[in-house]
Amino acid sequence: MLFVLNVLFDIFIFQNCLIAYIPQLGYIDELFTFMLIILSVFYIFNGKNKISMYSSEVKSIILFFCLLLVGVAGNVMHKIQPEKIAIYKDILAISKFVVCYTFTLIVSNDIDKDLLLEKVAKRSRIYVNVIFTFLILNIIHDIGMSSDIRYGIRSYKFLYQHPTYLVSAIVIFLCVILSDNRKKFDNFIIFESIAILFFTLRNKAFVFILGYFFMKLVMKYAKSIKIRYILILAVIGIFSTYNKIMEYASYYLTAARPALFIVGYKLACKYIPFGSGFGTFASEISGDYYSPIYYEYGINLVSGLEETAHSYIGDTFWPYVYGQFGFLGLIIFLWIILNIFKSIQKRYQYNREIQSAAFLLLLYILIASTAEAIFTDVTGCFTFAVIATYLGNNIIDSDSQECTTASIE
Repeated sequence: MLFVLNVLFDIFIFQNCLIAYIPQLGYIDELFTFMLIILSVFYIFNGKNKISMYSSEVKSIILFFCLLLVGVAGNVMHKIQPEKIAIYKDILAISKFVVCYTFTLIVSNDIDKDLLLEKVAKRSRIYVNVIFTFLILNIIHDIGMSSDIRYGIRSYKFLYQHPTYLVSAIVIFLCVILSDNRKKFDNFIIFESIAILFFTLRNKAFVFILGYFFMKLVMKYAKSIKIRYILILAVIGIFSTYNKIMEYASYYLTAARPALFIVGYKLACKYIPFGSGFGTFASEISGDYYSPIYYEYGINLVSGLEETAHSYIGDTFWPYVYGQFGFLGLIIFLWIILNIFKSIQKRYQYNREIQSAAFLLLLYILIASTAEAIFTDVTGCFTFAVIATYLGNNIIDSDSQECTTASIE
């Protein structure tokens, strides 16, 4: 299992670079999710194994099934999406993040996670050095690794199809390196990582850099990392991107992202409390099996939301949640995130360096969710797996009063 997870790290990290040559890699997150489910069932029903989980992890699984019921209720009651295959695909899509966190914890219970961390951290240092070297070359002269022009500067994407994928990769590299025992030149590698993030010129990268330095302050002056620190950082992030937020808001229903936020809210109000149901709004699936909602609210003519060209339809995540699952589903979803936060807090309570790296990854997911459907795509799928498996030992003591232990004979 250790070998498989070690290889999967590189495949997931460079999936976007390789997908043009190996199209089958576009399904790697779905395949990974199915494998985790099958392996977890085998692991649980193998009489030799004892499953130890914190109550927060059990709660996150139970709450997720509640979210599924809310979504299905929306489909049954309102019958907006006529294609059942769209509903099934959407259920799989939203399942990824919970499966890739909780089920990865189950199947990786017996592996040496410290050894896995050592292996991937060593390669991560090499990758960051290589990517930084090409950044310098690309700054001197455009060598074909640029994307668009922002702030009068060429944004950097390395070999990825878009800078956002490079941001995700560097964030994972950085957090893996931070979790590993500090090596001699790690401070320089951290500098390289921050420089790469900066030159992607993505707002999510800028907010993450703020988050990194904020987390360093928390580590220095606070006894423990608490949810209120994440909330404070979220407020800082909102203020730092205030102008961008107001620019989007000014477009109202004439641009994809604000249209999705606004119509999503209208759906939550109209179909209270369950929302419009799976496969109906703000996802690639709702575009592939074009939902009647886009015609109903007149946003089928918005650039990027058309039936024949809907590349922006999954350009954000939260309208997907409160639009499809209503206000009840939004509360349940936030409750799941809170329980994952508590799980990370407990799993890494004896190593603050690793704990802060895990929280940085969770923070990045929340930041990115404002501009992409990260909870349902390959990036979010793998990032949750990294938090669960690739940051070092997080096996819990089965005698802990806060854990649930089960053995199915």
